[in-house]
Amino acid sequence: MPKPKDWLLPLLGILSNGFFCWLINQFPSKDDLQIPNSLIFSLMGVCIVALFILELLSKSQSNPAPGKQNWLVGFLPLMGGGILYSLMRFQQVPAEFTSVVFYSSLGLFVVGIVLPPVLLLPIPITWRRWLVWLPPAVLLGMAIHFLRKGQGIAAITCLVFTVVALLLPIIIRFINKLGQQSKARLDPLVDQRMDSLAASIISKLEFLLWEVTSPFKRQYYQNLIYTYRTYRTQGLKTAGAFTPDLDKVFVPLRVESKAPGQISAAMIQEQQSAENLRIWDFLTQIRQQSAYKRIVVIGSPGSGKTTLLEHLTLTYAQNRQRRQHPQAPKLIPVLLYLRQIRDEIASKQPPTLAQLVTKKVKDGQHQGSSLQPPPQWFEEKLKQGQCLVMLDGLDEVADETQRQGVSQWVDSQMQAYPKTTFILTSRPFGYRNAKLKQVGIALEVQPFNLKQREEFLHSWYLQNEVIRQARNEDPGVRMEAARKANDLIERLKKFPPLVAMACNPLLLTMIALVHDNRGALPGSRVELYGEICEVLLIRRQQAKGVPGTIQLNVGQQQSVLQVLALKLMIEKTRDFTLAEGVQIIQHQLAAVAGNQIQPKQFLKHIENVSGLLVEKELGVYEFAHLSFQEYLAAAHVKETNQEQLLIDNINDSWWHETIHLYAAKSDATKLILAALVNPTAASLTIAYDCLEEGNRIEPGVRQQLEAKLESDLESSDPEIFKLAAGVQLSRRLKNAVENA
Repeated sequence: MPKPKDWLLPLLGILSNGFFCWLINQFPSKDDLQIPNSLIFSLMGVCIVALFILELLSKSQSNPAPGKQNWLVGFLPLMGGGILYSLMRFQQVPAEFTSVVFYSSLGLFVVGIVLPPVLLLPIPITWRRWLVWLPPAVLLGMAIHFLRKGQGIAAITCLVFTVVALLLPIIIRFINKLGQQSKARLDPLVDQRMDSLAASIISKLEFLLWEVTSPFKRQYYQNLIYTYRTYRTQGLKTAGAFTPDLDKVFVPLRVESKAPGQISAAMIQEQQSAENLRIWDFLTQIRQQSAYKRIVVIGSPGSGKTTLLEHLTLTYAQNRQRRQHPQAPKLIPVLLYLRQIRDEIASKQPPTLAQLVTKKVKDGQHQGSSLQPPPQWFEEKLKQGQCLVMLDGLDEVADETQRQGVSQWVDSQMQAYPKTTFILTSRPFGYRNAKLKQVGIALEVQPFNLKQREEFLHSWYLQNEVIRQARNEDPGVRMEAARKANDLIERLKKFPPLVAMACNPLLLTMIALVHDNRGALPGSRVELYGEICEVLLIRRQQAKGVPGTIQLNVGQQQSVLQVLALKLMIEKTRDFTLAEGVQIIQHQLAAVAGNQIQPKQFLKHIENVSGLLVEKELGVYEFAHLSFQEYLAAAHVKETNQEQLLIDNINDSWWHETIHLYAAKSDATKLILAALVNPTAASLTIAYDCLEEGNRIEPGVRQQLEAKLESDLESSDPEIFKLAAGVQLSRRLKNAVENA
């Protein structure tokens, strides 16, 4: 069945032609108007040629497609001609302009008949360009005609219209270009501002709705804000020291799928590259991709896994998720640290996720008073899929058997709440030995790139200066912060060994802290840990002019903490009570301080002054970050010649970072030999790392490991092959960078 457009054009053409014929009959004769025959024949010739051309074009196209132009515009000249004729017909035009108006209306009628087919038919572009000159040519001819007749006003009027007709295409092109460029530049800004404004209004309306309908939810969110609003860097803070707001210094982490085929092309296109994907890109797709409801985030020590979850929690608690991504889903954040709940999970009758969360909220896990959620509140929200459950630190469940039990419990909770979105974090080896069956996608945290490093340092120093100077953010504060940040950035560029360290968020924060306090940079990762311990234990207090509460130097304090750290590593835990800590350190403390300092006093000093120890809950302590515990344990192993302890644990992922740090300052020969005797993926990973970072290795053992590396490139074990290939690739990239 033909569309209205198919028969509307012929109908309008017939009507306009009929009206045009009637109009011609109403005009005075050519003798009355003194129109010469030459002009009449000229107009007839133009019309015949135009119609002939259009007829040929219509026949050359078997199925002429409509042009892109708006064909209705072609009938506007008919309307203009009708208006001019009406003015003349009803004697509304002065006598001296009658001829001009008549010829103008006649010309508009001619254009109105010819223009619609021109717009509809696929006329070549070159022809269209020539047709543009037709109106000014006709007008110019009319001007010459009136000039010859001595009708000056009519001639001048036609000349003015001729100039307008000549300039009109240029003006139209300029307006189109201006419109296109304005649209390209202004639309994104307008859309962004409108989206931001809409998100802000919606957030405020939702907040008001919470106030009325759910006082518990409001209180729960407020407690989350109190708990996670500070950038804690896992304890790199001291009493009264610089503690910036998390949302002011947090830099979004880049994540990459370990199975790239699970990422849609649309998602990659939106971020220009798979390397720029963030956790929000996956959360926005949980409705379309069920696999994204089960995410495991894998990252090296200090890569920002915990901070990522805390920022997610803070963002949702502040109802600012739409600022992170316009399509971010509305979810209720639930953050649990697996090391804190492992004993409850590993019990004979483990609680359900809803029971566990309810208990933690009632016990006041977060800052602020304990809350009383309505009965079955979390159970209902979990069943309805309204929660984002974040489980941090599977690798920090040190005992492998217990870790596997925790993994099974998480699997069971994912099955029990299929609509709920889960995110779990772990170091690589901690997850490899206790993988989840229900996981949909595994994401690997990518190192900071140059842009991320610079963004973090500028934000970190800006917040530092605002707090240090006790001022509002102003140009002077920004200038001083930028000076310090740029100084560190330039130092990093001149010292390549530290660039790799600066790709790690925790180490970058430590580098900034050391740079801010001493104005210089260490040369290796082990030296950095040593520097940060010295800064926290004594130098920072000296810089502030704060007298020490205990009369022990850095070496003495560190020797006591080393004993504590190694004992915790042996017991495969991070937690200890004050009584347990006192028992562990009392002998070493007496050796360096005699009876002048009590163990409890020492531990409280380390907690309150240096920040190397933190009280994570009432009466339970831990090192500010597992990396400090591992570094201090490695230092104690070296000082007390307990290398055999590391050799015995060469295949235990709990000890891997400690072994790395020990090898960087020691002879790694025996460690590599132990790995060659028992060549598993875990032990060979340690061996290859020692080959790159070890302080000293016997030449014969080095050659054995190099030969093993070559043979592993043909191994039938996929993990061994992948490991060897990764080592070779890393070496080539490193050589390429050094040669460049």
